Amino acid sequence: MKNLLLFISFCFWGAQLTAQLNISFVGSLDYEEELSDIWGYSAPDGTEYALVGLGNGFSIVSLVDAANPTEVAFIPGDQSIWRDIKTFGAFAYVTTDEGNDGLLVVDMTDLPNSVESYYYKPSLLGGTIERCHNLYIDEQGYMYLAGCNVNGGAVLIYDVFTDSYNPAFVNNTPGSYAHDVYTKDNIMYSSNLASGLRIFDVTDKNDLILKSVILQMDNIQGFR
Repeated sequence: MKNLLLFISFCFWGAQLTAQLNISFVGSLDYEEELSDIWGYSAPDGTEYALVGLGNGFSIVSLVDAANPTEVAFIPGDQSIWRDIKTFGAFAYVTTDEGNDGLLVVDMTDLPNSVESYYYKPSLLGGTIERCHNLYIDEQGYMYLAGCNVNGGAVLIYDVFTDSYNPAFVNNTPGSYAHDVYTKDNIMYSSNLASGLRIFDVTDKNDLILKSVILQMDNIQGFR
């Protein structure tokens, strides 16, 4: 059965969202595959694109005419129920938690004409990255990979600002499998499932400091 991707105005890049709480349906695009994630990219010329994770790959959709969204690029990948997408500048990074694609790196500089891409599969920490569950990129251009098939699934940190098309490994956290990760102002929050929420000071990427471990979220007011 086709899955319907609803593009509900895609105004989350515009100033109107902060002043307008109401949203309205604008357009849609049908996919044969199930969808797992969506992110956005605004090109230097102001064109907005939807970045869509599919069961069989990664889709880039132009919103020049938001009422009639158009796919301008598709990059096939291993079948997976989960893809996660983040951007830094004109580059998109896509993880998948099944198969052995590694990390998809996409140069979107020449959109809508074309994209350049490859699957990044570095060997490190005694293995080769073939899959990761999730990722986050902070305001400084550091990428945090969570739930990979190396390092026991604990967080891997990469530099994507020096050479965005060729991520450079920086460091990794010890510990157990990380299901999700978020970093802001050099504080990293790593959700390690049964091992709890781990909070790191990552100001010095070569000296990560574990500040706190929260094992039972139910004990925190508001987390119920």
